Amino acid sequence: MREIAASYSEGRNSSKIVFEGLIEVQDVKSGPIGPPVNAMSITMAGAHRVVSVRVLRAYRGQASGTVIILTGMGLGDCGFDFETGKRYLVYADRIDAVNLFTSICSGTSPIEHAGPALRFLRGEKPTADDLLDGQVYQEKVEARWYGTACGRVTNADGTPFSGGSVDMTQMRDEPLPSMVVSDPDLSKPDGSFCIPTIRPGKYLLTAEKLDYDFHIRWMGYYPGVGTHSAAVPIEIRAGVSLSDLHFSVAKEPVYTVRFRIVAEGSPAPSENLGVAIDGADQDKLAYHLRQNENKDGIFSAGYVPPGHYLVQTYLQPDFQTGKIPPELSKLRMAKQEVDISSDSEILLKLNPATQP
Repeated sequence: MREIAASYSEGRNSSKIVFEGLIEVQDVKSGPIGPPVNAMSITMAGAHRVVSVRVLRAYRGQASGTVIILTGMGLGDCGFDFETGKRYLVYADRIDAVNLFTSICSGTSPIEHAGPALRFLRGEKPTADDLLDGQVYQEKVEARWYGTACGRVTNADGTPFSGGSVDMTQMRDEPLPSMVVSDPDLSKPDGSFCIPTIRPGKYLLTAEKLDYDFHIRWMGYYPGVGTHSAAVPIEIRAGVSLSDLHFSVAKEPVYTVRFRIVAEGSPAPSENLGVAIDGADQDKLAYHLRQNENKDGIFSAGYVPPGHYLVQTYLQPDFQTGKIPPELSKLRMAKQEVDISSDSEILLKLNPATQP
């Protein structure tokens, strides 16, 4: 018989606040969440989520009306990926008088996934499924929560596309990371693929493989197009398996780009300075990079696909002190749009913050 855990947060039953809530608004704020939250609040993107939640029913601790939950972005920082407009069973701890904190380790889950714990908290009797062995429960119940997408990928000449990454990227309008799910075994020798456990929603299906020696990649969007704008979204429904998704890929070059940063005419090497390069699209084939490893003020980005990019410098607080060095805080960060169609070098100038 499976044990029903009613609450969990960084140690069993330690969450101070437990409630059902509706996600109303989400936003992104730069920087780490800060104390007393631990390193899970520090993200590679240097940002975190600010989530406004309407409390529907509270079970533990003080929670009513609309509360604010802080969590990571979900980029390896244990941030929980809330979806706006959906209901959740939330396990949280208080940061201060205004903000709560949750993570993927807390037990927070979509309301439809919280059945056993939710019935326990509501004082309802468990169902027969609630008492199943854990593995049996997963096979019988959890499979209903997700969809599956299977098919085949070919090269432009019709031969099988094997050994490539095949991915589904969630489409979302908010400035939040899109969930990506992949075939765990890459495309097979015959080009076939199968992506399991996809949350319901709309997705773009893509395939990609890089040749690191010759600086080319094979890429394509379903139903066999080369651009994000021409791709056809696929709707995934809970408990539904799609089995006939066939599309093709094409070949394109990729480039190496160097970014040379200068401040008042001199190189600006600093471990607190980074470069971000972002394509316009949000999918698995788009190029987005945060780079803070530099040599003498020069940053390198490899295997960049051709296209239009926004390039900008950014400041990173010192890991130990949380502060920006004074000499850098006096500079205005560089920001410019560039078209990349070859190996190239881009000059980024940092001007004094007081300069118009």
